[in-house]
Amino acid sequence: MRSARMLWVAGVACVLAGCARTPLYSALTEVQANEVQAALLSAQIDADKNPVPKSDLWSVSVAHDKIPQAMAVLNASGLPRLRLHTLGDVFPKEGFVSSPLEERARYVFALSQEVQHTLMQLDGVVDARVHIALPDRNLLDDKPQSASASVVIIERPGAALESRETDIKAIVTDGIEGLRDINRVTVKFFVRRMQGMEEGVAHADRGGSASMARPAGGNAGSSARELVFANTASVGQ
Repeated sequence: MRSARMLWVAGVACVLAGCARTPLYSALTEVQANEVQAALLSAQIDADKNPVPKSDLWSVSVAHDKIPQAMAVLNASGLPRLRLHTLGDVFPKEGFVSSPLEERARYVFALSQEVQHTLMQLDGVVDARVHIALPDRNLLDDKPQSASASVVIIERPGAALESRETDIKAIVTDGIEGLRDINRVTVKFFVRRMQGMEEGVAHADRGGSASMARPAGGNAGSSARELVFANTASVGQ
């Protein structure tokens, strides 16, 4: 009887101390859940991965008092990664007939996703965005205008991906039909780092999020800029 009472008291104390588990995300694929859990464990944050009943999705949970720190770690790592769509996803074999404008928009979107997926495989890339501009086709034009692309790279601290700008431009140029001039590709680099934990906790208590950009390392002439992200309010999504 006494031991049962002691266990009950210990359980209550654990809850009061923040030992209760709270899901950070509850609709992840297994790959996303593995990446999230690995990042948290690497940051010395105990994280559990559990299957969501009656689905093929997964959830990741941490102690309630670790939520601000966990969200800061995931934001800094760009996790969970959004699922990118392939050309096959955007253009399924079956479906209704779309207008030429809709087909063009879907093609540009799918193409940007394919190039973005390739850039995400580079070491040091946390996130990437690719915006493509395709000129209107004119069959009578002997010298059609080249397409253009704008690329935003979010990198980890110390990755120094600016040195690979030429390689990134080549990847984008070769991956987009109609983009013949490498000078029509612009690439901007940003460094993502974790905001101070005290600031992150205070901001999370207010339930908000914030971001700001400034030159990395305080050097105004640097081509890479530093993104500072506070915790978001997306816990449990």
